[in-house]
Amino acid sequence: MQENNKPVYKKWWFWFIAIMALIAIVGISNYDTTKQKNTSNTSTITNTNTVNTTYSGNSQKSNNETKSVEEKKVEVTIPDFSKMSKKEVQSWCDKNKIECFIDEEYSSKVKKGDFISQNIKASNKIYEGDEVTVTYSLGKKPTTEELNALAKAESYSSLMYMSKAKIYNQLTSDYGEGFDKEAAQYAIDNIKADWNYNALQKAKSYQSTMNMSKKKIYQQLISEYGEQFTKSQAQYAIDHLDD
Repeated sequence: MQENNKPVYKKWWFWFIAIMALIAIVGISNYDTTKQKNTSNTSTITNTNTVNTTYSGNSQKSNNETKSVEEKKVEVTIPDFSKMSKKEVQSWCDKNKIECFIDEEYSSKVKKGDFISQNIKASNKIYEGDEVTVTYSLGKKPTTEELNALAKAESYSSLMYMSKAKIYNQLTSDYGEGFDKEAAQYAIDNIKADWNYNALQKAKSYQSTMNMSKKKIYQQLISEYGEQFTKSQAQYAIDHLDD
């Protein structure tokens, strides 16, 4: 009964609760202080990162500007290609690092091999790596008769190894192909043949099938009544007969 009549502050449990409450208050105070400190540190780190990021961006921008200056294309002035040959045009393009295209087309007004046009006018500006097209003439568009004569001429050259003069005679002869002179001349002007090679094949044929001497073979190759090769073509054949 006396225990119950004691004042509250003299009871043991009162002090126990008071001590526990004090411990809790101290703990909460310490926690808040630590949290505030950590928050401050985090802010400092964030600010530092922001500064670094900004610096990095400026550095990258500077590098890009430098790279842009380095990669700036070189300006090139287009010349008047009409005064140049195909070879000279290609040489100019190679020297100036221009992508050059040599085109050809038929023309009834421009002689075969002559300049027709350029797709970029003279004195205009372009840059290294750009493209330019220069067109030259193939001459007048051939007729069907001329194309047929050319086909016959190529056949005589590749199968019978005939000379240019003999092919022309064969094309125009009434006992041969009977083409007119214009068609025959077109064929001769446009045929792609190695006349030295043809002369050599004829010489080998005379040597192996008729057992002729080099002197006789040479005479047969240049004769008006023989193969009608030029003297230089016949001499080439004789010089390489034993190769």
